[in-house]
Amino acid sequence: MMNETGDRKAFISRIGTFFLILGVLVIIIFIATDIGDEAYFRYFFIGIILLSIGFILKRMSAPPPPPSKRFEGIRKIQQKSRDAKAKKDAAKNDPKKKK
Repeated sequence: MMNETGDRKAFISRIGTFFLILGVLVIIIFIATDIGDEAYFRYFFIGIILLSIGFILKRMSAPPPPPSKRFEGIRKIQQKSRDAKAKKDAAKNDPKKKK
């Protein structure tokens, strides 16, 4: 069973897909009017707006990308440095060693 945020993201994704399909259909109508020698540019602009809304909604509900492996070695070195510093500070502030 999905949690409420998962349900909401799935719903937003479906709405985004709806707007994408609707935008493509409106642009196809524009192309058909252009072939018919009487282009209605309002269909083109409406299609672009619908495609943009659909793309934004799909991106909002997409999962975050996995972390990059590019600088993994540098991150490990930095983490070891932070751990060593925290251990040193903990040993320095240890009340058992103070007399």
